Amino acid sequence: MPPPTRPNPVWIVLGVVGWGGLLWLGSQMFATNPPTAGFDLELLLRAGRDVAAGRSPYDPTMVAGAAPVAERLFYSYPPVVAQFMAIFAAVPSGVMLVGWDAAGIAGLAVVGGLLARRFAPDLRPSRIVVPIVCVAPICFPFAVGLLFGNLDVFFPLLYGLLLLGVAVRPGSRAPIAGGLALAIAALSKLHPASLGLWLAVRAVRSPVVRRSFVVAVVTGVALVGISVLIGGVSMWSEYIAVVRAGSGADLVDPRNAGPAAQIALLTGAGEAFARTLQIPITLLALAATVVVAWSRRDAVESLAWAAAASLVILPVTWFHYPAAMIPFAIAAVLRARGSAVATQVSGLVAGALVVSVVAIAALPLIWVAVGLVIAAVRASATGATDAPGRSRAV
Repeated sequence: MPPPTRPNPVWIVLGVVGWGGLLWLGSQMFATNPPTAGFDLELLLRAGRDVAAGRSPYDPTMVAGAAPVAERLFYSYPPVVAQFMAIFAAVPSGVMLVGWDAAGIAGLAVVGGLLARRFAPDLRPSRIVVPIVCVAPICFPFAVGLLFGNLDVFFPLLYGLLLLGVAVRPGSRAPIAGGLALAIAALSKLHPASLGLWLAVRAVRSPVVRRSFVVAVVTGVALVGISVLIGGVSMWSEYIAVVRAGSGADLVDPRNAGPAAQIALLTGAGEAFARTLQIPITLLALAATVVVAWSRRDAVESLAWAAAASLVILPVTWFHYPAAMIPFAIAAVLRARGSAVATQVSGLVAGALVVSVVAIAALPLIWVAVGLVIAAVRASATGATDAPGRSRAV
């Protein structure tokens, strides 16, 4: 008897309720004065409009070395982001937010379909994509990113393409897409650059990973070169000055999920303690990236560990950053399908979703959700080898 082709009604109901609630909340936030929905995107749009008008996107007081004012948002992304956003300078903010979020959701759907083709080739991609899209609004890091219009809504796509690039069968073009994705992610927000270290170590013994690494490096250099040709070296020197000035911003903030900040908050220690603690945390995250790249045979698990480490490389980790772990959760469920660990893996992923919701009120729990995803990936490695017709990604 052929498998059913219609989506399970449970997913549809969940999607209608989830997306209905998120749309209602987004409309309420956008109706405030000033709008509280899309404020991250508005920051990017203003930077793009500055570049389009021939102005610098960076705050001149910060370029001069002044520390940022508390509670005041400032543009601190690399110049390439503002230069790209200049394309949309004339687009109204509300229209841009709708298009931005639609593109982020489409990216999630695309990477879900591609993961299904890789890890569950016997299934119609729609049978995977529909549940993913329906569950997305209750994955709170992703949902919050949509409400804020943050760049992280594209990280499930970018991290997912990188995952596909290193967990492929010979002859695939996925390593090229994976390298492109990493370069774009690293030049959008700096913390994904640590995954370049993972690629470099893994490339020593994997020709597939080597292709992704070379493409990432070449693409990154090319994008920086094009940026300099368009905007000159001065914009990059201003960016470095803003990063230097921005390092003076307070780390001990209840909204900062970074381990150093949260430990400082829980212990009552001050700003100096958090800044000092961040140094070993960064070094430990980089060391862990090297160790898992070399020691873990399963590429999916190895990259999952490195992806989690990338979230703590810098001293600030916002709630929406762990949306980057979504493709690993999807891969885990797909790899375990039809195996003895399928229920266990699905339970771990469901637990991660539930904990991500609770973490809105208890921020440190977001790391429990990340840990549950990694546990699901580890368990799914067994399913990848004991299910008929499938083999572990290496």
